[in-house]
Amino acid sequence: MDFPFVKEAVTKLFSKPSCNNYPFTPSEAAPNYRGRIVFHPETCINCNMCERVCAGGAITHASVKNEDGDDVITRSFDLGSCTFCSTCADFCTRHSIELTQDYHMIGIEEGDLIVSGTFVKKAVKKPAPKPAAAAPAAAAKKADAPAAVPAAETAPAVQARGDGKPAQDPNKCVYCTICARKCPGEALTVDRKEKVWKLDEDKCVACGTCADVCPKNAIVI
Repeated sequence: MDFPFVKEAVTKLFSKPSCNNYPFTPSEAAPNYRGRIVFHPETCINCNMCERVCAGGAITHASVKNEDGDDVITRSFDLGSCTFCSTCADFCTRHSIELTQDYHMIGIEEGDLIVSGTFVKKAVKKPAPKPAAAAPAAAAKKADAPAAVPAAETAPAVQARGDGKPAQDPNKCVYCTICARKCPGEALTVDRKEKVWKLDEDKCVACGTCADVCPKNAIVI
């Protein structure tokens, strides 16, 4: 009987292995490897953009109210469903999602392949209404009135709302629609022709993206 591989087997038995002695010898992942997800909940603003763009449906969140009325949000990443495409990290405006080079993803117990983090989203408090300006004295003489000034010069600069949501300065805005296109919650509507800028407060998550991308600094937070 012919054993063509016996010589090769005996030779390799006393030679140095050609591969790494893993796991006893650590092996680094290749450059730009997309491995285990790390979530930084302290920077998350709960815009839900990561969930919307996740092709594998691997990202979920649960929310409960605490005694102060704030939302306590837990966001979870199921690595068993994740395709490690990095789209969630690419779309995250606050860099709360990071794909590491850790490829040691072996699940023994339920939950071993779940990455999660909890954070508190403060309840939005609407600012108190400003008191109405006092009407000018009816007996003021016309001759004593100051010369007329164009409205664009007299209009005060737009003030921040105080609740983390955007306010628009119509004197600076060119209605380019960039803010609406970049809004992760689709909370802005801009009509360039009619010069209309509108905010849907229920959809706005106060992320500040619109102010960051505005080329004219016409939005304040």
